Amino acid sequence: MQTIIEPRRGWFGRLGQALTSPFQPEDYLALINPVASAREIRARVTGVHRETGRAVSLTLRPNRLWPGFQAGQHVMLGIDVNGARQWRCFSLSSAPQSGTLTVTVKCHRAGGVTEHLLERARPGDVVTLSEPAGEFLLPARIPDRLLFLTAGSGITPVHSIARYLENTSFDGQVEWLHFDRRYEDVILLASLRELGRHSQLNARVVLGHQDPLPGDEQGRFDAALLAALVPDAADRQVYACGPAGFLDAVSEWHRAEGRAPLLHERFQPLTKNAGNGGQIRFSGSDLTTEAGGGESLLEAAERSGLNPAHGCRMGICHTCRCPVRGSVRDLQTGESRTVDNQLVRLCIHAAEGDVEVAL
Repeated sequence: MQTIIEPRRGWFGRLGQALTSPFQPEDYLALINPVASAREIRARVTGVHRETGRAVSLTLRPNRLWPGFQAGQHVMLGIDVNGARQWRCFSLSSAPQSGTLTVTVKCHRAGGVTEHLLERARPGDVVTLSEPAGEFLLPARIPDRLLFLTAGSGITPVHSIARYLENTSFDGQVEWLHFDRRYEDVILLASLRELGRHSQLNARVVLGHQDPLPGDEQGRFDAALLAALVPDAADRQVYACGPAGFLDAVSEWHRAEGRAPLLHERFQPLTKNAGNGGQIRFSGSDLTTEAGGGESLLEAAERSGLNPAHGCRMGICHTCRCPVRGSVRDLQTGESRTVDNQLVRLCIHAAEGDVEVAL
């Protein structure tokens, strides 16, 4: 999920630039080792594994500033594309371990950052990382019976959790149902099969898709299928991750049947609860624009020629937070509120009247 942050220049090429450019102390560290940094978490790509025609797993070796992570967390990954730093949010798909970590990227549309990573990531590339974040975590006391329900890219954080359980000799039992459109779309497939057949983890893994192979299931998630495959599902602690429609179905089942906790993480585009819109003034740039009720503050800023820091564009990473004054609407919940120089996530808020943004 990455690409080059700096061109592949040799040591002498970088030295030549240093002699002709006004470098900061941080820049001299990168002359000898591009991963070295006193202030940024950087990582070198050490492995690139093609999962499917539209997905790739990258193994990264971070520098000494990397604090480690917990199974189920995500990370912001920074790459340079056409000279501009761009950040995107990805789940960590490997178990916590010393030395390396893995992120798995599934490309959903042409022309985006994920396609850039899919097509151009190579061993030796250098990327920037945020500290890990996220509350999609195992409890301190892990129940004996777990149920994993995943679909599409939602497999990635749950795969991290499963591998962690395996590495820590979890002696309970796991039922894992994963759904995708087609067999060839399933990412981390070889690892899934290994977990269900040959792993030390006591896990049963069932795949559901349109054209099932022997041992797989036909179609998508529903309560009847779950009851048939996992009769004690309602008594198991559930970890679910995937697109909005899938998680809505899981949540509906859990409200009706579930007795143990349900933890879920949504992989979905922003569903916009549009409001009235308004006039936006970008105080640091002395620009003003009219914005519709469905246009986020981030989109309005970009339309006005500004380039605010941003990452996931879904309200997860908080990279785009910026001081805002005025009335704003949360595009996810539809709720409006008045803020006075408070930090607001630009990607999931829209103007609900006159607004001033400190950009």
